[in-house]
Amino acid sequence: MTENTLAAITADARRARAALLAGHTGERRDLPLRYWRQQVHFTTPASGTPAKALTALRAVPRLLERLDLSVEAVAEHLGVEPAPLASVLDGDGRPPAVLLDAEDAVADTAEAARQARSGAAACFADADWGHTLRLFRPAGLALDGCIDDLTHVLTAVATHPTAAFPIDAIMWPKVEHADEIAWVSGLLARLEDHLGLASGSIRLQFLVESARAVQCLPELAEAAGTRLSGIVWGIADYSADIGLPQIRNDHPACDWARCALINTAGACGVPAIDSMTLNYPTPLHRGQGLSADQRAQNRAKVLAALAQVYQDARHGIDLGMSGKWVGHPLQAWLVLAAYRTALAPEQLDRDLADIEAYRRAVAGGSGAAIIGEGMNAYMADRASDRHVRARLRRAAAWGLLDPARALALGLITPQERAQL
Repeated sequence: MTENTLAAITADARRARAALLAGHTGERRDLPLRYWRQQVHFTTPASGTPAKALTALRAVPRLLERLDLSVEAVAEHLGVEPAPLASVLDGDGRPPAVLLDAEDAVADTAEAARQARSGAAACFADADWGHTLRLFRPAGLALDGCIDDLTHVLTAVATHPTAAFPIDAIMWPKVEHADEIAWVSGLLARLEDHLGLASGSIRLQFLVESARAVQCLPELAEAAGTRLSGIVWGIADYSADIGLPQIRNDHPACDWARCALINTAGACGVPAIDSMTLNYPTPLHRGQGLSADQRAQNRAKVLAALAQVYQDARHGIDLGMSGKWVGHPLQAWLVLAAYRTALAPEQLDRDLADIEAYRRAVAGGSGAAIIGEGMNAYMADRASDRHVRARLRRAAAWGLLDPARALALGLITPQERAQL
């Protein structure tokens, strides 16, 4: 083989490699960092007073007092330190993401649909959302109102003077086919053009609630394209679809479906959001003049429900979920606490130390090194460093890591720091 032949082979291989890299890069969504702030999806009916959901966490102290409970009592029942639970309540009371629901939470009547559209449009346009992600769930494909839900709400909010379009993403329910997602994406594209919005301004998430949807997850995600900003798991309809005798959070079939969803979300670079815990922390007995036994039963029932949602959240975190769907302020509180305990300050300190230790090892010429101390020592290389950095990047998105520190470590960009 001559040098000219080898040079030609090398040049062809380099061109082919560049083409492969360019094609593969598009498979992962370039998702703005703020879309990773979906630890809690607080769902509220679009009709009524949906703006209350924007400060749902402010209701927690009042609800606890009504039940003769305290942060310390709940923490003791869960077997955790009270500090993470208390720290969640130190903020402005806003959940990371609020979903205005015009689907399951709305009666299937023309008047109920009208009220939901009107309530959603007013809340998106007029309420103070702060940094909360703004999500809207219209009726699904099988319901006649699905198109009107989108066209009415999106055009209505566009007429209000705001700095940015006040809806971040559409949550499409009960999806089963890729052509359905393509149809929704096409409708959003036409509405964006009609409203003078940049292409792709309105992101898209979809709700996986059936066996067919789980089976078609890669195709569904591909059909969503660069609009995709999350995939959400719905356990109740899925359990009915495959004939489970009960809705059980840790059923092997449900965990298998979760893992499929998590893998697809990971392949696309978007958050995977876990299902709702259906056991709401609501009292058994209501009204004035409850007996001591009735108040004790209320506390026991609520504590059991809080333990369940906390355990469900930790179960999802261990599998790789990035958030959880909730429908009650106390659920939102406990899920946020679960995510804080998953990235506790001591874990962040270890991660930061490990990044620095690996950086020093690389600077010294090592591709791999043993870092950490004592029982926590492990072999670090590019793969393990990437894992630690991914965890810290998520911590920055969640407000648990100083943005300046995250920027200095190369975990976020200057534009992302401005978002935080």
